[in-house]
Amino acid sequence: MTNRLPRMRTIPKAYEEVKAADPETSFTIRALRRLVKCGNIQSVRVGNKNLINLDLIFDYLSCYNNSAINADLVSA
Repeated sequence: MTNRLPRMRTIPKAYEEVKAADPETSFTIRALRRLVKCGNIQSVRVGNKNLINLDLIFDYLSCYNNSAINADLVSA
């Protein structure tokens, strides 16, 4: 078992990582800020910056479509 440190990034740096992983993404920095502000993606406040775990962003984005599809199947 390895003790891996979380990859903590500021919102702009995290967005750069998402954009680098998928240059054609429609996901915006404004959407990322909104997800953090609403609490959908947890953040740690350090001074005047919010730090977010990069892996949590990718997990959230990869699971979002699956939950939307499941919700459509349940309501149908």
